[in-house]
Amino acid sequence: MSHMKRYLVAGIAVLIYIALGVAGAALRGGVDPAIAGSGIAPKAATPSKVPTTGQVCPPGTGKHRVTVRGEIVDYYCYIEKGLLGPQHKECGLKCVAGDVCMGILTEQGDLYMLSIDHIRAMAPLTFQGIPDPFKQCMSMVSDHVEIRGNLMERKGQRILEVSVVRKI
Repeated sequence: MSHMKRYLVAGIAVLIYIALGVAGAALRGGVDPAIAGSGIAPKAATPSKVPTTGQVCPPGTGKHRVTVRGEIVDYYCYIEKGLLGPQHKECGLKCVAGDVCMGILTEQGDLYMLSIDHIRAMAPLTFQGIPDPFKQCMSMVSDHVEIRGNLMERKGQRILEVSVVRKI
């Protein structure tokens, strides 16, 4: 009988979770995957219809749109050993596939950790079938790219939320 109670409680918890998710999406007006994280406002929508990170979780103190050019590096090998370039591509691809963080070393010598778009991370099912520019970066280790996205910094940590990536 105790197993039945566990399954019943788990089932009720799942139903509550789903109901809260649906209610939250309805209150936010849903997330339009065509524009979320792209930095492009919809032509027919008002700004209040476009979800922001602050609508999903408490707002931060500041992020701003940037475009940077540089080389995608695997964070560990670059920080620990200074490894980059085509001679490190095979190792870098393995590291990133194994969940080592990625970064971009800019043409000016700045290093930013790369991050998935926050709204995409909070509502992944909304983006099914839509290419993820952060995941595209994973196959571009050691390549020179241009990335557009949101830059954030706190206590010396700099993170670039990837919206668009292209090889250059």
